[in-house]
Amino acid sequence: MNIASIDFETANHSPVSMCAASVAVFENSELVESPYWLVKPPKGHGFFLPEWTESCHGLSWFDVQHSPEFSAIAPELLERLTKADIVIAHNAEFDMRVLKQTLDHFNLPSPDFQYLCTYRLAARVWPELVNHQLNVLAKHIGLEFQHHHAQADAEAAGRLLLAMMRKINISDLDALIQRTGIPLQMFIE
Repeated sequence: MNIASIDFETANHSPVSMCAASVAVFENSELVESPYWLVKPPKGHGFFLPEWTESCHGLSWFDVQHSPEFSAIAPELLERLTKADIVIAHNAEFDMRVLKQTLDHFNLPSPDFQYLCTYRLAARVWPELVNHQLNVLAKHIGLEFQHHHAQADAEAAGRLLLAMMRKINISDLDALIQRTGIPLQMFIE
């Protein structure tokens, strides 16, 4: 099974303010690549909230000012999503909104792919946990990582999905859907 795990960081509350992106690709339960891009938000969306720079992802305008805009990295990123059997994200609603609105902003076509939210899956697999935030879940499975770094978060979400599949003793996507009752969602225009 080929899994593409995505994560985006934004400069502010605008979904178009993407400032970092990563896709961790897992093939047969092994991480095979996880490209990471710093992304310059487009004009009008590039102000960085100081509280996010200071206590969340740590990125500022100075980190991304010479980076490409999303349209330059889109072909490489989207190719990984469309090749995957499944795309995942932790709190997928956020990442899919960022991706969709950024694609729209740059007048780029939306690719067809199915995705799952590891946050929703984790709530079914480990209902006893105090919450299902990525850092709490990573600690639960014994994974150390740099939270709110797009590459680290994408890799952690992929490892989390694999840990959940081991926990409920399944090895394929259909069984995961059937066992958890969490349906696949379609990324559409």
